Amino acid sequence: MRIGVACEAGPAPSELLDVLAAAGLPAASLRDVRPPASVALAGDRWVLASAADVLRACDRGGLDVGVVGRERLLEGRRGAGELLDLRVSRDDLVFAVTAAGGRLGRRLRVATRHPETARRHFAAAGFQPDVFVMDFPALAPALGLADGVVELVSRLTVFGADGPEMEVREVVSACSARLVAARAARALLRDEIADLVERLRTALEVR
Repeated sequence: MRIGVACEAGPAPSELLDVLAAAGLPAASLRDVRPPASVALAGDRWVLASAADVLRACDRGGLDVGVVGRERLLEGRRGAGELLDLRVSRDDLVFAVTAAGGRLGRRLRVATRHPETARRHFAAAGFQPDVFVMDFPALAPALGLADGVVELVSRLTVFGADGPEMEVREVVSACSARLVAARAARALLRDEIADLVERLRTALEVR
């Protein structure tokens, strides 16, 4: 099986590897592996890459299963179907603004890595802010480009005391690591994937 694990700037999260190991997978060997990487372990191929690349590889049949954050799935994927909430790497995707955000007479400007999710969220409340994409949304208010962001709470303070203070206004979605499978793999490896899901579900129940 070809398994992708999303990790952006360093090794995969320890709590995620603990769950995978508890399900009988050789994940302990990945603790010091930094992305991008492709590693053969116990007959499986493990790929550590960005969430975008893991999902793209699932979409195009390069990976059978993957682990990515729910915030990435909310943007919409055709080829990767969600199978299981792994209940680790928990975070909240939020709408947060600066102290001066949303001044009267000016259209709200919102930076995000998740534009479709942000637009759906605001549209449901009857708003149409100017939503634009930045790889590091928290940088936008610091540069005067945005009044607020739609971003994970864990990434709001990336600039520490040097950035503007952000106030969380709304939780857009609770997020955590999710197991996904490629469309073709769900058909061709149905039994293997079902077994993997069951082992992971059992591992989660005893945590």
